[in-house]
Amino acid sequence: MIFKRIQSEGIAANSYLIGSGENAFVIDPRRDCQVYLDIAQREDLTINHIFETLRHEDFTVGSIELAHIVGVTIYHGPGLQWKYGVTIRDGQTFLIGHLKVTVVHTPGHTDESVSYVVTDLATGESPVIVFTGDALFVNEVGRTDLYGENEARRLAENLFNSIFHRLLPLGDGVIICPAHGSGSMSGVHIASRDESSIGIERIQNPVLRQNKLLPKEQA
Repeated sequence: MIFKRIQSEGIAANSYLIGSGENAFVIDPRRDCQVYLDIAQREDLTINHIFETLRHEDFTVGSIELAHIVGVTIYHGPGLQWKYGVTIRDGQTFLIGHLKVTVVHTPGHTDESVSYVVTDLATGESPVIVFTGDALFVNEVGRTDLYGENEARRLAENLFNSIFHRLLPLGDGVIICPAHGSGSMSGVHIASRDESSIGIERIQNPVLRQNKLLPKEQA
């Protein structure tokens, strides 16, 4: 498996290119698409899927531009009128090389938020990576105040369920790959390191030690 994290400085946004065999997919591409084309050419990969974890409001995604260049479909979560791409459903799977990508609907930060669980079938049946979007960060969780005060509690309850009932049960050894790092406006206390796992967050993330997730507001 080929794993590339593409970081956008200033807005602390993460996108990813993952390859297996001759095939690859991109998660949350940024507007400057050349970086993905360069990686694909260097690694002799063909980009054949684009996945979005949510509709990002803090930067302009490059999904439409990249899809136009490479001629593939964009996939994104339910609960929003996207006006482009294809809406996927919870539990839907994609086979890309030796990798199985499973869609997990994880609303809370926004209604359409989804995570993507990756299993490397070349080595086993257990998931190895989950791309958590803005649901779960390193040492933090996503904000739940984006729809206004009246919706904050509903979103917080949804995020609690998404994290505790959809993400944490994936297993402590699963690596988490969020859509943002330290400095992002999507979370107040995101750690400066990029690497973490479900198990580390279960133990160390201060928000996950609460009985309920309170509405997350920007400090």
